[in-house]
Amino acid sequence: MRIAYCTNVRLPNERAHGQQVAKVTGALTDLGNEVEIFAPFRKNPIGETFSAYYGQAKAVPLHHLGSFDGISSWWTPGVAGLKLTTMLFGRALRNVLRHRTKDFDIIYTRTPELLPYLSDAGVPVILELHRIPRFGLQRFLRRLRSVQLIVTLTNAMRTTLIDMGVSRVPIIAEGDAVDLHDFERLPDPVETRAALNVPAGVPLIGYAGQLSSMGLSKGIPELLDGLLTLKRRGMDFRAVIAGGPDDVRKEFVEGLSPEIAKDVSFTGFMAHAKIPTLLIACDVLVYPAPNSTHPFYVRDTSPLKLFEYMAASKPIVTADLPPIREVLDQSMAYFCTPGSKESMADALRSAIVDKEGAAQRARLARSNVENFTWLKRMDRILTVHGERRGRK
Repeated sequence: MRIAYCTNVRLPNERAHGQQVAKVTGALTDLGNEVEIFAPFRKNPIGETFSAYYGQAKAVPLHHLGSFDGISSWWTPGVAGLKLTTMLFGRALRNVLRHRTKDFDIIYTRTPELLPYLSDAGVPVILELHRIPRFGLQRFLRRLRSVQLIVTLTNAMRTTLIDMGVSRVPIIAEGDAVDLHDFERLPDPVETRAALNVPAGVPLIGYAGQLSSMGLSKGIPELLDGLLTLKRRGMDFRAVIAGGPDDVRKEFVEGLSPEIAKDVSFTGFMAHAKIPTLLIACDVLVYPAPNSTHPFYVRDTSPLKLFEYMAASKPIVTADLPPIREVLDQSMAYFCTPGSKESMADALRSAIVDKEGAAQRARLARSNVENFTWLKRMDRILTVHGERRGRK
């Protein structure tokens, strides 16, 4: 099939969003499809091409439309700049697709804001939904009528859409995924631990991902509180926290308790290609979260890092969130209460001390992640779309 992947974000970029776009389009290409990406013109500090930056074996054509970056303009900051960029890009995209209607069998997007511009193209649209907007909900629901298939990241999100009355469009749940090839032929973990100055025999606790995103906490304060509690209980360890943005990293470093200042290191942004090397050098991998009822935590999240943790074959300590339970259970991970430093410390200690149980959990998680590869994910999505088209 010929697929147009449309997004309103800067590409390439340092965030998980860009990585997910690269993995989705790469998997679609590996499945034998012809894929082209359409994204807005943006001033970009990354000088590499999209395919080179993400290490794609097969280059996926990327078309940047327009010549004005509304987000970087001083007179359209923040949300206003994003809306302007989306509008200008959407208009340009609509014109391109109208002239290339016969070139594509599917339009694929994870940007609901683009639906008004895509619906006129006369090409079936698959929407991968990462959030349900809290404002303008009725307008959002009307836009969904132009879609042929909706892919939600979690079953909870799927149920919410159905409860909202979305019944004319089929909805399937497919979380994020992992490329298991990223975890092949990696450097010796001993070298990584030496570079991090981790003494032999001292457990290394790892986190890899954004420190904050879109105004939402990624649980780093809760993780640091849990590490401090663990230290006060007399356990020796080292912890490495990889990710940006850099200004947030600096705030955490400056506010770090002196009691654990020598035990915790922040690497800053780390290229995705290097993350597997870090993960396999750790003894425990952790996914923290605050105590919050925000939809992101209780309904929408499907973190890339979680699937990478599973692929690394290392014990996992994770906040007990409903979306996480769709992927892991007690046989595969150690759960802790979101926002509780005591519960976090308990889970970390168990994962470190219970070596046999931790190894068994890690093996089961690694086995389970075989179902969550990008290739299998995208094949399932296209299969559902094809079956629905075949019934018409």
